[in-house]
Amino acid sequence: MKIVALFVQSLLWLSVAFSPTLLGLIVGVFVKFNLSGQFSDFAIPTFTLIGFIIGGFWAENIRKTIGLSAFLGRLIGHRDIDGAPR
Repeated sequence: MKIVALFVQSLLWLSVAFSPTLLGLIVGVFVKFNLSGQFSDFAIPTFTLIGFIIGGFWAENIRKTIGLSAFLGRLIGHRDIDGAPR
C-alpha cells in the first residue's frame, strides 16, 4: 500500500511542479523566436529546466507546509471553479 501512496504523492508533486515548467517552456519558445544566434538553440531546454527547478522547489515547499493533497483539494474545490453561485 505504501507504493500506491508514494505513486499518488509523486503524481501530485509533478502536477504542482508542472505549471512553472510550462511557463518556462512558453518563455523559452518566445525567446527562441525573438533571439538570433547560438543561444537561441538552447533557449527552450534552458528555460524549461529553470521552470522545472523552480517548480520543484515550490512543490517541495507546499509538500512540507500545507501538503500536496490539501493544496490541490483547495484549488479543485473552490466555489468559483465548480460553478457554485456566491
